[in-house]
Amino acid sequence: MSMKFRYLLVLLTVGLTACQSARHQAESPPPPQDVTPGSTFTVVKDFLVPSGDSSVFFQDTRVYPQGEVQPNYPYCEFVIGAPSADGQVIKGSYMVSNVEYDENGVGLRGTDVAVTIIHLQAASSGEPYRMNCTLPMLSSGARFLTPAEIQGAVGGYMDISVAP
Repeated sequence: MSMKFRYLLVLLTVGLTACQSARHQAESPPPPQDVTPGSTFTVVKDFLVPSGDSSVFFQDTRVYPQGEVQPNYPYCEFVIGAPSADGQVIKGSYMVSNVEYDENGVGLRGTDVAVTIIHLQAASSGEPYRMNCTLPMLSSGARFLTPAEIQGAVGGYMDISVAP
């Protein structure tokens, strides 16, 4: 093998390695934010999960039916589990039992997202619910939503009290 060919092969290998996308590089996920078990979500304005749906979306202090939020901005999805034939009015307080973080989530319309998955329990019944709060990964510096950003999505309907 000639020296020029080896040099070209090494140069191409280094060039291709440098072109690897940030999504495929092995990076540790950003540190979790401050929503902790023991935190509470208190409904300050009742909202309805419509019949036949299992969730509603919050964005910029407004409630949206499934899929009608702007996917390139932060949003939260309140999930009740199985769809209800009559719909379900959401009210009361919800305690955070667990929080998970997924930096490789897929959001609405197939966008790459970082998802804070907040497991909730109704204070009155212990019934489980979930809040998926999503931040589109529009840049390599994407991170998870902070409690203030979550409040910005659900404000007017829910207040968050973060446990120490």
